[in-house]
Amino acid sequence: MARINDFALAYNAAHEQAGLTRISVSHILKKIEEDPNYLFGEEFGKLGGHCPIHHDTRSEDYDKIVVNTTLALLYPSLVQHMAARMPLGEDGRLLVPAAPQSPYGLDPNNEEAMAAARPEIICAALRDCMCHLLDALIREWAIGVFAEEERCRQAGEITDTAAASFLLEQRLTSCELYAPSDYNLLSITCTGSHTALHVCWSLIESAPLLLPGKTDAEYDALLRRSGRHMAALATGSLGMLVQYLGAANIEADDHQATHVLPTDQRAFFLDYEADPEGVILLSTGPIKPSAQPGEHYYTGCPAVYTQGMIKFYMELCLVVADQYDVYRRLQAR
Repeated sequence: MARINDFALAYNAAHEQAGLTRISVSHILKKIEEDPNYLFGEEFGKLGGHCPIHHDTRSEDYDKIVVNTTLALLYPSLVQHMAARMPLGEDGRLLVPAAPQSPYGLDPNNEEAMAAARPEIICAALRDCMCHLLDALIREWAIGVFAEEERCRQAGEITDTAAASFLLEQRLTSCELYAPSDYNLLSITCTGSHTALHVCWSLIESAPLLLPGKTDAEYDALLRRSGRHMAALATGSLGMLVQYLGAANIEADDHQATHVLPTDQRAFFLDYEADPEGVILLSTGPIKPSAQPGEHYYTGCPAVYTQGMIKFYMELCLVVADQYDVYRRLQAR
């Protein structure tokens, strides 16, 4: 008998088996809220005061705490920005822009081309377009964050946004974990958004695969019941997340978010025992303990600590899937 929390329990157990301990960023955020100066204190850079600390803990673990906490401080404004700037037509439909130089050569605004395209190409093209749309919105937001930091520098002031941006940039450019990849606020946020879209789209594409012949409304209801359970994936370490996506056969070799869910995927299954109306859950089978030498701590994705962020990405994908008749088209694969 499957239970709603089976995946979360197995996922947590695998982390423990790998020797990993989760540090709750929410507790650190509460300390910062009570005392903004905590951001600049020595304790913040040392696992946020977590005790005990393994003697062989690698420096990357310390970096993760600082980076993910500062991102969690910044992301509420990102969700607000994306929601406010999402392009909508007069009829309320989401205006999905064509992806520049798309390898799929498909414009979502070309109804004739969309009608003639194969289902897997439609999904790949829509994924590509949404990645580009979110990248543009994230770029606008990041420019605003950088401008706030510069304004404070010129005025001799400090705000929560400027402080988090300053500390994030310092850590990203100086640490062993992120510096070799030349990550900054923009690139690390875009990368995370692509992963979020990939998981949301994969869940959506699994619905007509697991339960063919339903109406759009029935699929929408099923996915809304199921969507919140996908957040369990984001609570884990990055290594465990990558391992799971690969083992479940939903992560392509090129790690791009534009590939349609393969029919032999092993991540999603339909269950009626956990919910009499039916719910799509994550399979525990592909979970395997995974940790780097000296890796002892993880925080989970910053989106976990940002209210409504994961739900926002899921809602966005649901809207696009409904607009472009994705459920019906996928059943023709």
